[in-house]
Amino acid sequence: MQSEFLRVAQLLLAREQRPLSPRELVRLATDAGLFSDKISGKTPHQTMKSKLSVHIRTHGFASPFIRTRPGRFYLRRLLDDRQSVYDAPPLKPPQSAERVLVFPTTLLDRIGRFQGIQKDWNDILQRLVATGSWRYVDRLQAEQDDSHKQILTYILVRRGQAVLQYKRGQYSRVEDYLRGSLCVGFGGHVSAVDLTLFTRDDLGVLDSAARELAEELRLPDADRTRLRRRQGLRLIGVLNDDSSSVGRRHFAFLLEYRTSGDGAWKTPTRGEKSITQLRWLQPRTAEIPLRNFEYWSQLVLRELFPRHVESQPSYRVRRRRPLKPPSILCVLGPAASGKSEATRVLTQEYGYHEINSGRVLASLLGIPPIPTTPRTAFQTRAWRFISTKRGPDRLASAIWQAVCATDSDRVLIDGIRQESTLQRLKALAGRRRLGIAFVHTPPDVAFRFYVTRFPAQPQLEHFLRIREAPVELEAASKMISLADAVLYNWSGLDAYRTTVRHLMTNLGVDRQN
Repeated sequence: MQSEFLRVAQLLLAREQRPLSPRELVRLATDAGLFSDKISGKTPHQTMKSKLSVHIRTHGFASPFIRTRPGRFYLRRLLDDRQSVYDAPPLKPPQSAERVLVFPTTLLDRIGRFQGIQKDWNDILQRLVATGSWRYVDRLQAEQDDSHKQILTYILVRRGQAVLQYKRGQYSRVEDYLRGSLCVGFGGHVSAVDLTLFTRDDLGVLDSAARELAEELRLPDADRTRLRRRQGLRLIGVLNDDSSSVGRRHFAFLLEYRTSGDGAWKTPTRGEKSITQLRWLQPRTAEIPLRNFEYWSQLVLRELFPRHVESQPSYRVRRRRPLKPPSILCVLGPAASGKSEATRVLTQEYGYHEINSGRVLASLLGIPPIPTTPRTAFQTRAWRFISTKRGPDRLASAIWQAVCATDSDRVLIDGIRQESTLQRLKALAGRRRLGIAFVHTPPDVAFRFYVTRFPAQPQLEHFLRIREAPVELEAASKMISLADAVLYNWSGLDAYRTTVRHLMTNLGVDRQN
């Protein structure tokens, strides 16, 4: 059986149809959610490189992998005539050891699609059991299939009023720590091993939760006994997140486990290396800083402890100097995040001269900007333009011309979507400072903002199509890692404006209007 790293590499190289470095393979796998929850370590790209190198050295021509040059790997069967051709039969991708429980996404449409958490879990579970539409598939196959939802367990561990929190590994994307990397949910996929004659009523969900807890935590003997009897473990809701490509392929049953009174729970111990920084969160004695938690944990904490979460807008500064005038300030973020409102405060109260990248691009395209050109049509044209070889250069040059046309020492560029455009702009700026402020808003909160702006189009699916158009994807997931400051926009327009002002005060930027 090949290692998980080799299975993932084989799948991605076949999908991408080009040689890739170990770093690229790990990044693509993480973005697509292909790694299991068991992978940990500070340097997964080194592990990937080692696994591929050892396989090539050990199996020679029988290995499906080859090097095309130092640090670049490819599949032997995909070599073309311009490269060295090895006379070796292609190997079939190996099967994953894990077969996971899935159901057709269309079933959720019939039941009623939702975003976030619903506490009425029983009806959904009974519909799944009654329809018999569930089945087990290879996990790697499931991770490439948007037509099915993989069923997960997401388990809160409770001790009195406290909730157990942790940090998951160190192999995830660099920008995750800016969006929050703490977690309150343990668990994983419901798999074929969880289904027995005695668990068909719940499709093995409770057995899966018990198994995952026993693997991820070092449980006292009393708790192992309790979990075998399903004591202290109960279903409390379901979680659906269609705000990302990975989220759309998953559906979680939310559970709660109440621990025994064993004294070992005062200092809980991990069972897997990927579980780090275990500690008890006390929601009723301290305000919970939501920005430190990953999105699913945010959803859970907001649902279960609405009066104890810190949901007011806030900010975090990583690098001060690039943000202080005289400078060029780029305000970035996904659709409906709050970029426009931050821009309004900065232009009206702090004297910034705005250059709207969307309007600059509309001029290059020879079409009216949004909303005269419908947003979806504009996004399609914009993506076609920016995907060309010279697209980023042309857009960056046009933006730079607009910067040079103003004599202001406070210039604000609103809405750049691609890192390539930003890097070209930095090169054109030379020694002139260029700072980046990223506005981060949870998807469900952004949707509420969107509805207030466009009440005639309240459908979540419509909003997600706009937010996840190809031209928007980097702005939604990648650009936050480049930010010198992050604005966290949760709720309340007045509070958000005040937060923007507080950021300016922190940076020592005085009002000019």
